[in-house]
Amino acid sequence: MAAAVAGGVRRCLAAGAALALLLASDRLAAQAQDEVRGRVLDAETGAPLAGATVLIRDTPLRTTTWRDGGFAIPSPSGGAYTLIVVADGFHASERRIDPDTAGELSILLERRMFDVPELTVTASRSAARSGEAPVSVAVMSGDELGNRDIVTLDEALPFAQGVIFNSGQMDIRGATGLARGVGSRVLMLLDGHRMLSGVGASIDFSGLPVLDVDQIEIVKGPHSTLWGTNALGGVVNVITKRPSAEPETIVRGYVGLFDTPAQHSFTDERLSREGIVLQHSRRLGDVGATVHVAREESDGFRQNGALARWRVRLKTVFPAESSHPWEIFVNWKRKDEEEFFTWLSQERPLEVDPAELGDWIRTDDLVLGVTANPIVTPTQRVQVRPHVYHARSQNHFHDNEDSHRSTRIGTDVQWSLFPNRSHALTIGAEGAFTGVTSNFLEPPPDVTDLALFAQDEITFSDRVRGSLGLRLDYHSASAAMADRFVNPKLGIVFEASDRLSLRGSLSRGYRAPSVSEQFTSTTQFGFRVIPNLKLRGEYAWAREVAATVNLSDRVWFDAGLFWSDYTDLIEPAPAPNNVFVFQFRNVAEAMVRGLDAGLRISVIPHRLDLSSSYTFLDTEDHRTGRPLPYRSRHNFTATATGWSGAVAIDFRHRSRVEQVLAFPLDERNAITLVDVRLGTRILGTRVQAKIENLFQTTYVDVQERSPGPTRSFRLTVTPRF
Repeated sequence: MAAAVAGGVRRCLAAGAALALLLASDRLAAQAQDEVRGRVLDAETGAPLAGATVLIRDTPLRTTTWRDGGFAIPSPSGGAYTLIVVADGFHASERRIDPDTAGELSILLERRMFDVPELTVTASRSAARSGEAPVSVAVMSGDELGNRDIVTLDEALPFAQGVIFNSGQMDIRGATGLARGVGSRVLMLLDGHRMLSGVGASIDFSGLPVLDVDQIEIVKGPHSTLWGTNALGGVVNVITKRPSAEPETIVRGYVGLFDTPAQHSFTDERLSREGIVLQHSRRLGDVGATVHVAREESDGFRQNGALARWRVRLKTVFPAESSHPWEIFVNWKRKDEEEFFTWLSQERPLEVDPAELGDWIRTDDLVLGVTANPIVTPTQRVQVRPHVYHARSQNHFHDNEDSHRSTRIGTDVQWSLFPNRSHALTIGAEGAFTGVTSNFLEPPPDVTDLALFAQDEITFSDRVRGSLGLRLDYHSASAAMADRFVNPKLGIVFEASDRLSLRGSLSRGYRAPSVSEQFTSTTQFGFRVIPNLKLRGEYAWAREVAATVNLSDRVWFDAGLFWSDYTDLIEPAPAPNNVFVFQFRNVAEAMVRGLDAGLRISVIPHRLDLSSSYTFLDTEDHRTGRPLPYRSRHNFTATATGWSGAVAIDFRHRSRVEQVLAFPLDERNAITLVDVRLGTRILGTRVQAKIENLFQTTYVDVQERSPGPTRSFRLTVTPRF
């Protein structure tokens, strides 16, 4: 049966590729139409703005401006239309265009006091103003990532509205507690391609790019209607930049030191971290290419915490000047990482049990993704996204030598239709096959995922928009029970004025069990874990009402009230009729409700900016009536930035975790951390300094008996050529 299904998936993939090639011949015909041309300029200085996004509302037409700020975009038939222009750091511009009178356009953009989200693609699978999406979306720009002086994306994401991290695991609005990397309830995408490991279905932030990120979009709440499994708590899409038109080389080197408290020191050696990154981007004829190579090493701040990794990335875009180019990327990562599971004692929190010394893991990941646009016209677009994700992992632990390999081959085909200015219809299908070999999975499974989805975005008036969607998912793993899920959604947006947007949504999300959860048979850290072939997927119904307010050009505010009901949540639990033996089981029915809010203020233009986010969580496990484990009721972050990033202070606070799973009698406290950043430019080279955990706070990083990072210092130098 599995072989037959796998063969069907392979035939679907082949058919998708053939469809892309067949339709490619229509590209030239689709592009041979009247164009509207113009230039986008800085209203204050008159300087051209390269890389600005130009799109036509209610069509798939979209392009970016050239080095001189110029652009050309096909002109749709059917009378007047709305042209939208968006650029980072500027107010968006909307202009009504009459094709009979339009000539060469000159569009002047006014500067913003601070960055706020203007354009997103993840919420609706097509480009749209963020205020038009019926769901809450947080956006972090590439410039903000650079200012925060990060090594991996998980260092910046805790400052995004509604995002929380529990001992390194990403949580959106309380959907996720702590699962030690065996099943993420957040779906991570890279340029629209799934970036979850094949066995654990977990996120490895060390494999994601940093230097060439354009923006990160965080869609909050269940969003399985468009994106399928794992989108139970939300979707994060890392969108990278196009290769630069002119040759550009970036070298980023950093060195850091960990400041271990004297009373907890476990070595006489200085603990450090360092890394070097080289990225080159250029145009080769009609092909743009970006190559990225990185080497990083760290001793870690605690015993048995060393890390070494290589990263290589290649991205090509062709035709380079096209408004809808084809893209290919290849990511490779190798990581050798020592494992710290729990401390030796409360008095020696940075040390491990002597038996665990030398435990380490090696992982290798290779990802190939293609985004093809064989048809783009004013009324329709066909997009095909095939991908391959190959992963290997080998434990070298004192109590096991577990290993696995997995290869996921799949594709995503999307057909967007714009029959008129009132409807935007998206129809699509996904298919994937994952093959697994392992010495700790019984039996090593083959996994098949199939899906059909559709969404209609309806424009009722200039101020009211609606969205209606439905997805059918099929998940099957050999020797286990198959799952079938139906995931609908309904949303509405009311733009009350240019400064106030209201939205509401009802949606259903789900997560299929990961291979690790369903098939693991091993002993790890002293616990025996056995398979559960009857494990089913978990799902949630979620409601939200929210608002975005631009109080003035210097004040932006966004807030959302949400309520989610979870069914069949997967958690580790004692196996029936066994003593000290565990397995993953559908054991929890739960509720999570709360508020997330974000505020940005330009206190003194170009001198002092403030941004903050707050997430309040009220959770309940319906079995016990108690709060869900590893959730803090109050979660607050704030950043004060002075002189356009020359100095910044980051503040994080989360209240005491009320429930944990392993050691409920351990003392638990609130966590409050302060970081300081400095930055300047010397002879065109960016120089940054960062102190993390400035006040040397000693704390448990959510997971019991696992200390948070000690104070550290880092110096980063980034020249560009």
